[in-house]
Amino acid sequence: MADVLVSAEWLRDNLPGVRILDVRGEVVTVEPRYRAYPDRYAAGHIPGAAFVDWRRDFTDRTSDIPVTIAPPGEFAADATRLGIRPDTMVVAYDDYYNVLAGRIVWALRSYGHAASHLLDGGLPAWERAGGQLEQGDNVPTSADPPYPPPAPVEGLIDLPAMREAIAGGVQVLDARKPAEYAGEESHARRAGHIPGALNVYYRDLLAGDGTFLPPEQLREVLSASGVDLDREVLAYCNGGVSATAVAHAVELVTGRRPRVYDGSWNEWGNRDDTSLETGR
Repeated sequence: MADVLVSAEWLRDNLPGVRILDVRGEVVTVEPRYRAYPDRYAAGHIPGAAFVDWRRDFTDRTSDIPVTIAPPGEFAADATRLGIRPDTMVVAYDDYYNVLAGRIVWALRSYGHAASHLLDGGLPAWERAGGQLEQGDNVPTSADPPYPPPAPVEGLIDLPAMREAIAGGVQVLDARKPAEYAGEESHARRAGHIPGALNVYYRDLLAGDGTFLPPEQLREVLSASGVDLDREVLAYCNGGVSATAVAHAVELVTGRRPRVYDGSWNEWGNRDDTSLETGR
C-alpha cells in the first residue's frame, strides 16, 4: 500500500485489526458551513467503523478559529476515546473529496502517528470494490492504556510561523477554488489570497471517481499551476482542511511532506494586519 493512501481493495483484505474512522460531512456556502453527518454513518458504514465529527474531534475546541488542531492533551484524549493506541493502524474515509478524512489523517500524522492512512476515494470506492456496509453505531472501547500525550505537532504551522515562512520565500499553495483565490468570493471578512501564493484547486487533483490522480498526472497538474516540486511547499485553504489534499498530492509525487497553515484563510482573512492580493 502507499504510505498515505490505501485502496478499497487493500482495506477489504486487511479489515481485521484496523481502526476505521468514518469522517463523513460537508462544507457548504451557508451557515453553519461546517457539517458532520452521523445520521449517514448510522444508515450504513464500513464494518467496524467509528464515527468522527471532524468539526470537534482532534480540534482545539477553545479556539476562536474553527477546526484548528487540538493541543497534545486533547488530542490524546480523543485518540483514547476512539480506541486508538500508539500502535493502532488507522484508516479514515469520507465521501467528500478525501479532505475531511484527509484532515484527520493529517492531524494524526502530524502528532507522529505514522500508521494513519486515507482510504483513497472514500466510501464510494469501498462500495465499488464490493465492500459491505453495516448499520447502527459502533462505540469504540477506550484505549487501555490511554494514548500518551504526544510531542509537539509537526507539519501544521500557526500564524507567526506562516509569516516567517513567507519572509523566507517558501512556496505557498492556495487550495481554494479560483473565485475565492481571486477575491471574488470569501467566507472571511476580507477577500483575496496570501501574496505570492499559487492557486492549486484541490478538486483538480482528483479523478472523476474521487480517487487521487496517479503521481505522474498529479505532477502535470501541479507543474501546470506553476509549482516547483523541487522547492519546499506550504499549503492553505479556508480552514486547513482541503489544503491537506494538496499537501498529500505533493507528498505522493515527491515523497516529501509539506506543511499546512492550520488557521488558513479563516485566520488570515479575518485579520487587519495581514497582507493580501486579489486577481487570478
